[in-house]
Amino acid sequence: MGLITEKPTAAFDLTQIGHGCLLWAKHFSWEEGKAGFVTTAAENQLIVQYYPGISNVTNHFMIPVSEAAEGQWEVRWSADLSSVQEYNVKTDETNQETEGGGCS
Repeated sequence: MGLITEKPTAAFDLTQIGHGCLLWAKHFSWEEGKAGFVTTAAENQLIVQYYPGISNVTNHFMIPVSEAAEGQWEVRWSADLSSVQEYNVKTDETNQETEGGGCS
């Protein structure tokens, strides 16, 4: 019996999303989603900068990978707005995940 065990953990795939990506996200507790751009992308969380509608102010929100993996977030993102990828977006009462493209 070993002292250390290895367990698989959820992580954002940084080849699919990165800083500079345009992103729309909605937490299950929000009435509306927010659109912004990814300022920090790490395997454990994304930080998204967005305009809250107040003069020249910006704000941010974080998407922890643990919450995304549990299905608490709907996310759409794009590197160039030619193609838009989706994660956990509800369509006709079903969840779907599509392959994405990288942003950097």
